[in-house]
Amino acid sequence: MNWVIPIIIFFDQLTKKLSETFLLEKNIKIGFFQLTYVENTGIAFGLFKDMALFHGIFSTLIVIFLFILKEKYKEKYKFFTTSFDLGIAFIIGGALGNIIDRIRLGYVVDMIYWPNFSIFNVADIFVTFGGVILLYHFFKRSKYGEKNV
Repeated sequence: MNWVIPIIIFFDQLTKKLSETFLLEKNIKIGFFQLTYVENTGIAFGLFKDMALFHGIFSTLIVIFLFILKEKYKEKYKFFTTSFDLGIAFIIGGALGNIIDRIRLGYVVDMIYWPNFSIFNVADIFVTFGGVILLYHFFKRSKYGEKNV
């Protein structure tokens, strides 16, 4: 599933570039959410603002840890699990998309605004879905045993 990572990064960076191009002057309402351009110097929900270097280093360490975990998991269990690999790939792809922003811009571009909830981007969506997939994987593994996952 390593091929998924560059695809996630591509679509994340593409949507960020499109929002920089088309959303600086206006917002676009689509159903119950809207597209808008925001420069986020924090992390999830805008927490810990103006700490780009820390966020970049921390995110990079998480990506390295996930690559190591993935390789150790494959070595230990000697089989390939699609849900585990996909979850890790989603998280790594999303994290790298946001790391690129932090290095390139000093902030992360967010553009999907969900009123009364948050503003986020494509990378954040993949990190979230990757986490959900991993939770599912570990739940199934603990419930049914590792040979069935």
